[in-house]
Amino acid sequence: MGQRGQAIIETIVATAIVVLVLGAALSAAITASAHFGSDPARTALDAALQREMRTARNLVKYEHASLAPASIETTIPLADGSPLPATLHLTLVTPSPGGIVVTIAAQATWNGAVEHRSMTSGLLVPAPLPGTSSTLPGLAPAPTGAP
Repeated sequence: MGQRGQAIIETIVATAIVVLVLGAALSAAITASAHFGSDPARTALDAALQREMRTARNLVKYEHASLAPASIETTIPLADGSPLPATLHLTLVTPSPGGIVVTIAAQATWNGAVEHRSMTSGLLVPAPLPGTSSTLPGLAPAPTGAP
């Protein structure tokens, strides 16, 4: 077994090293893709939070409106159509100076891990109720018999 046999062994060892390095790189890429890629539970929870936030903003957009904190056990449809049991919490409705801040959180268990998502939105100035007339302070109506 001369130089030819030794070259074959070196080629096999080099190929094995390259395969191990490529396998490790591929494994790391798959793990990163699973960790940072699209997660069906996270996507479904975010969609549910956006729907609920639109409803909450519509409920508190008028003056003197309020929401009480609440929790709801529900199911959220995943992309494949299967239901995901989840809990939605309207955790905080805070009147801030000149506005209202609403926070909604969602929690679900997916593949043995608990997913937590939340969304916060604010309204700067609540609108008057429809059909009401509001007058600005300091303005008086025009006199009725003026020339």
